[in-house]
Amino acid sequence: MTIQNYLRNKPYVDVPCHKDVRQLLNYQAISDSYYKRGKGDARKRLDDVEAIHREWVGSMIDLSDFPYCYFTHGATDAIHHWVITENRGYQYMEGEYEYPSMCGMSGFSICDVPGQYMNPETNRSAKPNRPEPEIPLFISIPSAADGNIFYPKVDQWKVTPPVILDCTYISSTKSKRIEVPSTTEQIFFSFSKGFGLVGQRLGLVYTKEPHATLDRLKEFENWNYSGVETMKLIMQKFAVDEMWNRYRDKQLKICEEYNFQPSAVFYLATTKDPYYKRRRRMRWNNDARICITPLFDDYL
Repeated sequence: MTIQNYLRNKPYVDVPCHKDVRQLLNYQAISDSYYKRGKGDARKRLDDVEAIHREWVGSMIDLSDFPYCYFTHGATDAIHHWVITENRGYQYMEGEYEYPSMCGMSGFSICDVPGQYMNPETNRSAKPNRPEPEIPLFISIPSAADGNIFYPKVDQWKVTPPVILDCTYISSTKSKRIEVPSTTEQIFFSFSKGFGLVGQRLGLVYTKEPHATLDRLKEFENWNYSGVETMKLIMQKFAVDEMWNRYRDKQLKICEEYNFQPSAVFYLATTKDPYYKRRRRMRWNNDARICITPLFDDYL
């Protein structure tokens, strides 16, 4: 199998784990995070990590309107808790992360809205839908559709639905300010993508109001204590854009060799080559999203 065929057939995004990240994990002892529930030690550690994280991502996103913070097992788990507590359904942009629908949530695509990706020939998108005002809009910034930072400018729409904002790809791009829609209810973060910590399942959720399930778990100090310590280690050692800085030259070199367009996310690229058409995520856009992680030297 050629590498081109492999990239075409690879259905999901994989991420590199830099040797310095792996080395850092070797110094972590699970026993150091054995706390007795109810004593407050675990809560204090999580509060410390929250304070570090707010500052760590502060150059990219302002979290001052989101006073509640919770640990989750990655952004995937954040979606689980959203799905099981959501009774409004949801709407989404073309090419978005499809996991909420895979969990059974009823959703529909909106396309023809101000600021959405448009076909340059027709200035239209797939369907002439309009956003519904009371149904949450799921948005990923940077976008799961192609790995680029895309702003739908929700605050400028005539109808401004509540927003669930997935920032999984923060730590995979250069430090660039993220515009948070004013109607955002929840923001998801993950350490899986930028640092290759897929198996560690590390995430944080920020909300404006107490979360229906996560707030109770936080009250009971019920989360992965060692995961909190891992996040702290990562943030103390690496800047939010450090992996992008380390891999950017490799990304550009790979994209030049394979005639790809580099995405804002360092392990993603796009191409209009019809050979990769099965990697297209937007029905009205012929950009195919390619994960170039297998082309990095330290790919495991």
